[in-house]
Amino acid sequence: MRLTGERVRGFQWAAVGLATSGLAVILTHSDGSATPLGLVLVVMAAFCWSSGNMVSRAAGKVDMLAYVVWASIFAVPPLLILALLFEGAPAFMAGVHAATATTWAAVVWQAVGNTMFGYGIWGWLLARHPAATVAPIALLVAIFGMGASALFLGESLQSWKLLAAALVMGGLALSLLWPRFVQPISKDGSPPARG
Repeated sequence: MRLTGERVRGFQWAAVGLATSGLAVILTHSDGSATPLGLVLVVMAAFCWSSGNMVSRAAGKVDMLAYVVWASIFAVPPLLILALLFEGAPAFMAGVHAATATTWAAVVWQAVGNTMFGYGIWGWLLARHPAATVAPIALLVAIFGMGASALFLGESLQSWKLLAAALVMGGLALSLLWPRFVQPISKDGSPPARG
């Protein structure tokens, strides 16, 4: 928050701690499928996500749809190069030729639903609200991931997963609802301006 000039308040630190403890529960109950490289990649992804949020916030109140479309163009060359390096041209072309209507529907969903709509709305929120208010919502990714795996893949929701979900949701609730319930009254009797 030093770069944005925003001040993180005590209840927000408590909310981050509560939500992070939920993510820690998930991490400590891994079935062994997580590798050190996988964990490093997840941390690097989180760093890239936060860096992108700072750039998006610095852009200000711009046309977020155009911003996301133009920003996405810069992702194509490195992703194409990485696909060719790690998969090879034959596998790349075979994947394109073997793609079904379902595959292309998934590509359209990723491009339009997740990228253009999702990132567009996210950038719009970051430009108009403090990052400390908006950013914790990203913690819902883990909850939706666990819920979707249980619903669509038949994975069980053990008690530790429910505990982790409750901690993350508790952190989000604390972050978003605390200011509504605990507002100090100024000397003239009016609630303070939000900052």
